[in-house]
Order: sequence, then structure tokens, then C-alpha cells
Amino acid sequence: MARLTREKNEEAESNGAPPSVPVMTGTHFHALDEKGRIIIPAKLRPALTDHFWMILNDKDNIDLYDYQTGLDILRHCERQMAEHPEDEDIAAAVERITGAAEEVTVESGWRVQVPDILRFYGALDKEVVTVGALNHATLWSREKWDEAQTRRLESAEVRRAQAGMLRAAASSIRKAQTTAEPVVEMPEVVEERVQVGEQADVAATGTTGIAAVGGPVGSREPDTRTAPASTGDGKRGNRILTLSQLGR
Repeated sequence: MARLTREKNEEAESNGAPPSVPVMTGTHFHALDEKGRIIIPAKLRPALTDHFWMILNDKDNIDLYDYQTGLDILRHCERQMAEHPEDEDIAAAVERITGAAEEVTVESGWRVQVPDILRFYGALDKEVVTVGALNHATLWSREKWDEAQTRRLESAEVRRAQAGMLRAAASSIRKAQTTAEPVVEMPEVVEERVQVGEQADVAATGTTGIAAVGGPVGSREPDTRTAPASTGDGKRGNRILTLSQLGR
């Protein structure tokens, strides 16, 4: 599976198109076994495939990148070193990244070994949490994750940033939908009318598929009907979980 993904991305690059970027989401609670291995959550497997990278991030957690994105990071490190040969901070940052970067392949049952150096930096003991973050996932120790979530829950700045992103994204999507050009279908019927002594005149007649009921054939008036909004029962469960109870 990993080989096919790499081949697909290499083909895209050769054609001048950017490689596809996997998307990872969700929060997953699991544990290290006695050999220091984790089981990759099922939801993350299609994006990571069975051959990917573990890379230490700036918060001493472990980021999981698909194979191609991991290579992109290492290539970027190489370019930074070439462009800033005298910058000691860049040199130290690159060494910190590459010194703990591990290319890994999953074992049977989607188990993968977490290298000792990454377990040390990440303070991984038994319980761990893996969080999807779009183009990568982050592996936390359960203790560090609990502390980080408590800080975020208490942060008004984080909540404001979250609200702003959701409103802006929803507004831009709605704007794109309402300003989109109507799709015009090709005419399905062509009627030939041949008049004596004149050149044949071919006229096409059809419909865009969005004409108003009772409107003229070929009308391009937009359809003002909207899809029904999704509904739910709006009920909440009676049980309220604390952070310490999540995933346990």
C-alpha cells in the first residue's frame, strides 16, 4: 500500500501536479505494550499507510507523517542548511529534527515500534493519545495531553480563535455556493430544418436542468430551491465525562 502511494505521488510530481496530502482527524486513546509498540488507530491507517515517519516536534511530542510528507520535511531541512550555512540556530533545529526522525514500517496487527529516543523525548510510559492534525497526527503521553487540554479549555484566546475559524470557513463555503455559475447541459435534441433554395439551418434546443418550472426552454435562471437542512433530536446524554475519564 505504501509503495503504491509513493508511486502515485511520484507520478503526480513528474506531471507537474502537487502530490496528494492525506488528512488525519480524531482523538484516539491507546497504550504502549511491553515492547514499546503502539497499534495505529484504524481511522489513521489510510492516510499514514503501513510505511511512514515519526518526527519529534517542538513540544517534545511525536508527529506521524505519511512517507512522502516526511521526505518533504527532510528535504526542507537540507535546503535550509544549504541556504543558511552560518546559522547555528537552524543547524541545531535541523539536528534536533533529523536526530530523532525515524522511518518506520508497521508489523502485523498494525503495531509499530516507537524508537527509544522518541519515547524518551515524549515521556511515553503506558497510556498514550494520538490526535489527528490534518496532514499529520501527534502522539502524546496521556499525562501531557491531559495538561494541555486543561490549559486549552481555560484559554479564552483559543476559544476565540476557534470560533473565528469556524465562522470564517462556514461563511466562505456559503459564499462559494451562492456565487457559483449554473451548470449548463449540452442540448440533447438537434432539429434540422431545410428550406428550399436556402442553406440548411441547424438549431439546437435543450435545457440547463435548472430552469424554473413553467419557464422558457433553455432558461438560465438560477434554481432558488435549497436543500433541506439536516436535523437531529437535539438531545444530550445525562453523563458528563471529565478529561481523566475519556478513553478509559
